Amino acid sequence: MSEKPPLLDLSTLDFRPKWAKESVGHTSQERAPLPREFREDVPRPHERHGKKKFQRGGFGGRKGPREDRREPPREKRPLPPANPLPWLRFAFTATPPAVETVVQQIRHTGKTFSLFDIARILLRNPASYIIELSARPPAAESPFYKARVDGSVWLSRTAAVQHLLRTKLDQFYSATTVDIEPPKGNFTVVAVCGMSGTLLGPPNLHDYERRLRELHRQKFAHMDFEKFRARLTMDRSPETIEKWRLSASKVVEFYPKECESPEKLQGLEAVEKHFLAHYAEAGIEALTTCDIPGDVTATAVDSVLVPLLARAREEEERFPLRLAQSLSRALTQAGLRFRKSPNRTTWVSAARPRHLDATQVAVRDSIRRILEVIGENKGIRRGELLDLLAPPPTSAPEAVTAAGSMVALPADPARQAVMEELLWLTHEGYVIEFSDGRLEVVPPPQQHPHSAKSAE
Repeated sequence: MSEKPPLLDLSTLDFRPKWAKESVGHTSQERAPLPREFREDVPRPHERHGKKKFQRGGFGGRKGPREDRREPPREKRPLPPANPLPWLRFAFTATPPAVETVVQQIRHTGKTFSLFDIARILLRNPASYIIELSARPPAAESPFYKARVDGSVWLSRTAAVQHLLRTKLDQFYSATTVDIEPPKGNFTVVAVCGMSGTLLGPPNLHDYERRLRELHRQKFAHMDFEKFRARLTMDRSPETIEKWRLSASKVVEFYPKECESPEKLQGLEAVEKHFLAHYAEAGIEALTTCDIPGDVTATAVDSVLVPLLARAREEEERFPLRLAQSLSRALTQAGLRFRKSPNRTTWVSAARPRHLDATQVAVRDSIRRILEVIGENKGIRRGELLDLLAPPPTSAPEAVTAAGSMVALPADPARQAVMEELLWLTHEGYVIEFSDGRLEVVPPPQQHPHSAKSAE
């Protein structure tokens, strides 16, 4: 079954400033408020503190100490921490379902979209892109380790093994709890993990150090071992000592799955040695490049990569250059067209823009009228074009059914005809309809000066 494309609504793209959006729909008598720097009722910087130089009393016209009107200094943003992996490189790539959705909507609507605006839309939906990790020297030959079971990515084989034993242990081994003879002796203190509350036993017990390192490796491998040891507490209460004695009278035995004669393994240290010898090579893949889903909750990654991925996403949200570049290649392969405007904005559409000279080509009068109205009204939008060419009726027509209920009649045929002809013009590339609704007639191609001289 094919993967369902994500829902991406590109028809609502409008990246104008807020004050410009609010001004749409206001009449000349009732306009939206202008920005502060253009309003006449706001004093200019040289007018804000008054024009009087001298006042009665005090030297220089001042009656007291000068008021400090300076703004408090802005707080400096802390610099990001140094990158511990300078060889690491990130690339953002749109997923095939996301590319398919973008292509379908552009072809269906006939509109022209900014390439970087589409990239920003995809960044808002983490399921629409993946992050590719790659390396350059002096990185190791295969710096990434990917667990095939869950797709998690790690920077060492040891970290990948610890992750699988911590989260996927039951997929490789079965566990059985067995009663044994409780430890004998007079114990006066029990070490307790200060973070998990695990009872480790008396520090003078023969396997205390093994239990301590096993707990660190299983749950707190990201922490320095000595810092982990410093979090231990010593409990001398008889209740805690008895509770530990009861827990020490039970052990867990592990047996490898999918084995004809599975051997008994006691303790996670023995399980880890068995995993490295029998499962690690097939379950963990060493890679030079690897992919991570855009959704941070979709898979686990090495703790060193977490802040680096967050920083890469922040940079991409500010300026989605890497995603826009990969998206450009994918949309080009899908047959979409690109062009650059004079302000260097990259636009993508389903058709190549081309000029239609209605005086030289035989077209219907209604199409010629659409081209004339758009050319005479710069920045006109679809709704305004319809109101000019096919004004709506004063009241929506309704019909009465046999049951007496009111039902709206079909849309006005004149307006429907204008819509169909406008859609034809946009799909053919004669008219450009931008994502914010603006309409523009493709101008005639400019003749190069050298070509004009040669023609003469």
